[in-house]
Amino acid sequence: MPSNDRVGIIIAQPRNKSDRVTVAQQCCSSLEISMPVLVDDMDDRVGHTYSGMPDRLYVIDRDGRIAYKGGRGPFGFKSREMEQALIMLLLDQAKPANQSAHGIPILSDAETWKVLPALEKGTHQPLPVWARALAQTLPRTTSAMLELDYLHRAEIPIEPRLRGMMRWTAAHANRCAYSEAYAVADLRRAGLDEAGIQALGKDENKLSSAERAALTFARKMTEAADTVTDAEVSQLMGHYGDRKVVAMVLLLAYANFQDRLILALGLPVESAGTLPPLEIRFAKSPTAGSPAQAVPRMLPKSTSPPAEILAPLDADWLSLKFGDLQKEMESQRAREPRILVPTWDEVRKGLPASTTTNRPSLQIKWSLVCLGYQPELTLAWFACTRSFAEEARQDRVFEESLFWVINRTLNCFY
Repeated sequence: MPSNDRVGIIIAQPRNKSDRVTVAQQCCSSLEISMPVLVDDMDDRVGHTYSGMPDRLYVIDRDGRIAYKGGRGPFGFKSREMEQALIMLLLDQAKPANQSAHGIPILSDAETWKVLPALEKGTHQPLPVWARALAQTLPRTTSAMLELDYLHRAEIPIEPRLRGMMRWTAAHANRCAYSEAYAVADLRRAGLDEAGIQALGKDENKLSSAERAALTFARKMTEAADTVTDAEVSQLMGHYGDRKVVAMVLLLAYANFQDRLILALGLPVESAGTLPPLEIRFAKSPTAGSPAQAVPRMLPKSTSPPAEILAPLDADWLSLKFGDLQKEMESQRAREPRILVPTWDEVRKGLPASTTTNRPSLQIKWSLVCLGYQPELTLAWFACTRSFAEEARQDRVFEESLFWVINRTLNCFY
């Protein structure tokens, strides 16, 4: 570089590793560098792996994982930023054993069983860490989630091997190591050998066309659900049929919900290793468990925030005229669904015998589809959302604002 030439730094291009070591030694001597300097191989193997040209700062945690990656030098070389990351890492690693990486209190198994509702089926067993993190604040919601988790891991009407591969695919796309570990454990129980486990996400040539279609669907539903095409869903339904495809959608919806919960709370895999599916059932309270409440009701609408509050957050949406919105709504209503939407009378006939409802009709289409094709999974999910609404008691404006942000982010027109 001309700037180097002006100050007398003129170094011949090294031709071998010995030349490189000599240059490094000269650099350390001239600049009085006190920290260790490592010299890469001639093929720049480490440099390419870490994308470290011309320089880059990394922090590696005690488990060998990357905890911080700075920008490329020289402009991204920010030692104070790395220092802050290192301090935060040390603070996280110093947290008590009964806290998550983000400082969330985690109860012991014994403490958790004390706050959960009484058992109707099963025995007190070791509980997953996410249940021990939630139970203190949301005991009834946690109990409903444990029942739902069992259905998705052991009872969902998808062949266990395919179910495990789809769950792993979603977890891998979300970078959720916890759920990846659980998916692998379930795959081993389903009989998948080590070669098959090592091939996850790498080599799908040995899979059937139906399995490849299902895994492609799982990836797209996780990373960009709005890009799934009518043709892809039609192909999947040709392989598996309506009921199993709805089960796949519910599986992936639950997978993404669970992954985000675990990632947000910073939860590690249990110290004793992954747990098998827990076949347990909890006693229901008179309000939360009554069959008449099994099918969701429409909640009253809350007052919308003033436009001046939303304007800076979503100006492009608020710029649309009322007439334009109505045209968009009409085009959405006219769109043909990818699956036949059953009527409420058809849905009601297929509900489990233990479920009763006095509701005269239900017109919410996603509820009709889910209840019509997979009533057990859907009712278990409704039990979670109903318990959460009763326990969390969130402000409705805040709640609907979060719902709006999520739907806009996912480009979900519904």
